[in-house]
Amino acid sequence: MAPIKKVLVVGATGATGKHVVRMLLDKGDTTVVAVARSKEKLLSLLKIEDGKIEPNLVVREVAISDLGSDDFKELTEGCGAIVSCLGHNVTFRGMYKDGLFLQNTVQELTKNMPEGCRFVLMGSDGVANPDGVSDPKRSRFERGIMVLLRWLVPPHVDNEKSALYLYQNPSFDWTIVRPGDLYNTEEGEAVGSGEKGYEIFDHPIGSLFGDNSTARRDVADFMVIVATSDPNTWAEVYNHKMPVIYKKKEKESQEQHSVDSKKTK
Repeated sequence: MAPIKKVLVVGATGATGKHVVRMLLDKGDTTVVAVARSKEKLLSLLKIEDGKIEPNLVVREVAISDLGSDDFKELTEGCGAIVSCLGHNVTFRGMYKDGLFLQNTVQELTKNMPEGCRFVLMGSDGVANPDGVSDPKRSRFERGIMVLLRWLVPPHVDNEKSALYLYQNPSFDWTIVRPGDLYNTEEGEAVGSGEKGYEIFDHPIGSLFGDNSTARRDVADFMVIVATSDPNTWAEVYNHKMPVIYKKKEKESQEQHSVDSKKTK
């Protein structure tokens, strides 16, 4: 398989998507096809001045919900990877009127993507691995809260159904990146020279509420790494997996947590 040279990004003007587009462009060897309702907004978020040309950027100015199967096929043509940072808008319509917007889009994208293309979806550590065994069992209290979320927050159900759809379709390549509570930062969270400000786990760690957070910029960094990884790494490490990403905690804090845990046993 050839190196990934063309990537489609949906949700490009989102708080995480804009970082994904920028980081892919900064690689210098990747053509980025970005779907955005407003090209002007996207260029502003990317800090691209009026009149400046980004030779590796192709913007498709359209609402993703307005696309048909032929449009999706055209968008994905020639792509080695698709990165989805889509999410529901925090409005009444976005929360309660858009239905299974994410699942429908994931289905259309994967159904029309070319053979050998990989699909990278941004999810949440609140979405359990559908295999039922990879993630540790939540407490009874947390399981009760999840039931309420399914009733009261339709987007959560949409995220779960999207993950289930991918899990049930191992015939194509996919991975789901699951961050903790998201927050904004412009500079990343590096803890030392050459080190990343985040850690990757096979499953969620700690409590569902407040134990772990993740910078959106770090999520973008990891998603770009996954989307453009070499074929062997993709196949062995990422394909059909649901890695969890958290901000790297200070060593002293981790050691203290270990000591406290031992004291309570």
